[in-house]
Amino acid sequence: MPVFNEANGLVSWIRTVDRELHFMDTTFVISDDGSSDGIAEKLKMELDFSRYVFLSDGINRGPGAAFAVGFEYILQNGSAGDAIITLEADGTADLATLHPMLDALKTHDVAMASVYLPGGGFTKTGWVRLMLSNLANALTRTILNLPYRTLTSFYRAYRFDALQHLTQRYPRIIEETGFICQVELLYKCRKVELGITEIPTKVFSDRRKGPSKMKVMRTILEHLRFVLKTKLNA
Repeated sequence: MPVFNEANGLVSWIRTVDRELHFMDTTFVISDDGSSDGIAEKLKMELDFSRYVFLSDGINRGPGAAFAVGFEYILQNGSAGDAIITLEADGTADLATLHPMLDALKTHDVAMASVYLPGGGFTKTGWVRLMLSNLANALTRTILNLPYRTLTSFYRAYRFDALQHLTQRYPRIIEETGFICQVELLYKCRKVELGITEIPTKVFSDRRKGPSKMKVMRTILEHLRFVLKTKLNA
């Protein structure tokens, strides 16, 4: 779980996720992107850190950098048979999707939560934001030949063994520092022919406390830059 200034509500969200996964032996890896809101102290006061790992060097580099640090820790400390779930820290994810995603890992390497599949969707999201998101996804999907409906969602599940296989070709599985990191990781997973599936989900935008951390126009420019760079280097 990458976090940035999420102290307000994060403990409650982690406990909610923990209850949903009560049937599993679970470790939370929280990768902080240089928060300045006292999140580390709050977590240490309110959570039993025998089951929680907090990673931070105090520098704000972007969500891609936070993901890279988190995955590096997991690949060094996880083991064969583990399932790795990534999700947003803002409480907007539909936790009812967790179980179908974990079931999907029995036959696939990666399961992605998708708001664009039948049964999925958003709550309280402006039409301009949705239109720009769809356009960026469509452009990236077409040029990079990624036959998936949702490319940028943080909400995914991976087989540990599959990520280990990915590192044989890409020692650094994430190099992008921005939100485009999820497209980068998906593109690399497809290049090594991992089995990828999508599960319908909802995003409850009305649960978010404060504005979204994603800046739409900046993210669209990231898409354009990444697509051009990837095609030129293909």
